[in-house]
Amino acid sequence: MSQQFTQILLKYQKAIGQEVAKFFNQKINQAGSIFEKKTLNWLKEYSLRPAKRIRAILVNQGYFLAGGRARQAILSASIFIELIHNYLLIHDDILDEDEIRRGKKTFHKLHGQNMAICAADMASALGYEILSSCRFPVGHKLKALEKLNQTLYFTCYGQMLELSLREKERFTESDVLQINTKKTAFYTLVAPLQIGALLAGAKENLLKKIEKFALPLGIAFQIRDDLDDGDIEQVFHLDKEKYQKMMVQLIVRAKRNLDLEKTFPQKEKDFLLNLADYCKRR
Repeated sequence: MSQQFTQILLKYQKAIGQEVAKFFNQKINQAGSIFEKKTLNWLKEYSLRPAKRIRAILVNQGYFLAGGRARQAILSASIFIELIHNYLLIHDDILDEDEIRRGKKTFHKLHGQNMAICAADMASALGYEILSSCRFPVGHKLKALEKLNQTLYFTCYGQMLELSLREKERFTESDVLQINTKKTAFYTLVAPLQIGALLAGAKENLLKKIEKFALPLGIAFQIRDDLDDGDIEQVFHLDKEKYQKMMVQLIVRAKRNLDLEKTFPQKEKDFLLNLADYCKRR
């Protein structure tokens, strides 16, 4: 993982944070009541907590992979996925009964479970608002919205599958891979890249090329999380060392598939190769 990659990552994180703040400030100024301003400020605080911003960064990278050139437009549009991410995180923390998120109390611990559910749904609506109103051709946006809907369907199904299997306390390796694929891989790696590419007018052939390397990398990304959180042993009751090896194998496959792809712009290709190393070491 190069120093240049780290600098690019930090630059993106700062710019995306500024766009999120700008969006919420506009919404707060337009709010029709004191309580609406209050709820938007809750979401603003939550959204501006320190975060990796990987999904929003990948929307930008996918756009450039497909030849897009409107840098400010895609940066402004990419924050839609930060709001979608927060919507899922707030719900996830309620389901898992977590108390800390990004170094502070979880949303439901601060504002109550009922308020948290409603605020999460509001964050989802705001995410859709950003994507549907961004400065790209209508046809491109419709395809991007379709991809987002499909991705959220997979993500929710993956979460439900995990909850069902947790009740039975019975997981197989196949179950864990299916959960990681449906719940995380598409939502974290594949879809952000593909949505960015769709906003640039990408065709199906390019989307398939993206999935070929992003899917194994997305699965590896979740395995890394599960290893760090202790879920492989404590929740899934599976062998930790085996999953460490599986993660490395998936990253090697992702990098090989990406390296073999000769049509991608070199700058974005180098960024994604470094991202693969980041997923392994973070």
